Amino acid sequence: MPGRWVLAVKVARMPEPRTVPVRPLLGGALAAMLIAALAGCGGGGSSSQDGDAAAYDNAEVIEAMGDAVASQESVTLTLGTEQSPDDITFATSWGEEPTFRALTGGDPAQQLDVRRIGTRVYLGGELVGHQWTYLEVDDPRLVDPDSGFDAGPVPTLLDIDVEGDMVALKEAVTAVDSAGSAEVDGVDAEQYTLTVDSQKWFSGLGEQSMFRQMTLPQTLTMELSLDEKSLPVRLSFANPDEKTESAEIGYAE
Repeated sequence: MPGRWVLAVKVARMPEPRTVPVRPLLGGALAAMLIAALAGCGGGGSSSQDGDAAAYDNAEVIEAMGDAVASQESVTLTLGTEQSPDDITFATSWGEEPTFRALTGGDPAQQLDVRRIGTRVYLGGELVGHQWTYLEVDDPRLVDPDSGFDAGPVPTLLDIDVEGDMVALKEAVTAVDSAGSAEVDGVDAEQYTLTVDSQKWFSGLGEQSMFRQMTLPQTLTMELSLDEKSLPVRLSFANPDEKTESAEIGYAE
């Protein structure tokens, strides 16, 4: 669908008088809520199913998807679960000056707004009375687990890497099966069932990746939808031992 993935307009700079110096960004409960919405999956399980990466059908599908994503500069993600697919909207552009805006869904009075602009991540929104707090992206406390600093969801949001996540997924896929055509989120899409080595996938992700917050079986089944340009439309999966534990990622302009 032409125009579904295009360069997004970058978020305008927020007026400095509305910001306040850095402080612990979120209480533990709120941070847990946001990270849980990002992760959308828990529990565990095991599987004895094995795959052979050299033998799977449609190997070119995953290769084409990786190339298509690499040709882009921005995307809007919806992050949630099968039961609640739009918990968080995450609009991001990458390149020399990466930006993002994450906005939680649900009750507007509980809405949290997190934005990366330049070298800072700003946090505000209805939930905190529109009092904006900022954090430098190179703050050493973000990577020091012993600092005692509560950065809330900021490390996880900074570690969302759409292109890198797809490279990691490509390396971890052991089987691809066609699942027919369908309209997905208003887009004509080809659907595929992926068999994925979850531990190999995790090893290719960033340390704070939202996916690494999950506990998954060694062998994981994912449902992937691609548009006519091989760009992802939706990626979803569930814990096979507990179907209510799931993750769903939508990709759009």
